[in-house]
Amino acid sequence: MSVDSTVGGAPGPRIETTKPSLWTKISYGFGAVAFGVKDNGFSYFLLIFYSQVIGLDARLVGLALTISLLVDAFFDPILGYWSDNLRSKWGRRHPFMYAAAIPIAATYFLLWSPPQGWQEFHLFLYLLILSIVVRMLISIYEIPSTALAPELTDDYDERSSLQAYRSYFGWTGGNAMSVFNFIVLFPLFATAAIPNGQFNPEAYRTYGMIASGLLLVSVLASSIGTHSRIMHLKPAPPKRRLSPLIVFKEIFETLSNRSFLALFISAIFGSV
Repeated sequence: MSVDSTVGGAPGPRIETTKPSLWTKISYGFGAVAFGVKDNGFSYFLLIFYSQVIGLDARLVGLALTISLLVDAFFDPILGYWSDNLRSKWGRRHPFMYAAAIPIAATYFLLWSPPQGWQEFHLFLYLLILSIVVRMLISIYEIPSTALAPELTDDYDERSSLQAYRSYFGWTGGNAMSVFNFIVLFPLFATAAIPNGQFNPEAYRTYGMIASGLLLVSVLASSIGTHSRIMHLKPAPPKRRLSPLIVFKEIFETLSNRSFLALFISAIFGSV
């Protein structure tokens, strides 16, 4: 695809822009299933599972989830900065995406298969550590993957199309997993002793197996499906000496951007 630019009212040189193939769009979008499944699991099932099925105090469950969210809030900007400045033969994004695939699947499965017979404090630590690790691993994949959209094409409409695929697969994948739990999985694990399968720990163990497999497939499909585009992606900025102080200073400069703050505040109200 190409577009005409104008200089002083006269036609300028034609600017060549790349157009991702349908396969690239589908594979890129399908990668959002990982975040959708994880997000729905954390939002709808994790509190119920650990408090009403495992028996951990709901206040401790809420505390663990809150702490993991706060840790993630500090980790994400640092990871984004690292990804932006990474130099490798696979570019800036794909090394993170590939590296996260298996650990994401493994830790998400363990999250839904806590050890039996542990004391409450040990279960709290188990939930806390795994919640933090899962969130961080999802970020290691999701942040570089999301950053691919403006690098896969220079065309505004194509970028919008890529984001549409990503939003569709993210919402559909996460909600489909939740619907599957209520329509198929929980009724399947209903027993005479536990009439409501939603309170059967084996149902969540099976959910963990299925969901972790879906996470692995989603991350690998997106990473492999966009791998051929690496040579066309934007390179890292010029190398320079960085210190933790400079990194945090530049991160806070970005976060203090007025346009970003407007979007951030509107997102908070939207979430509430």
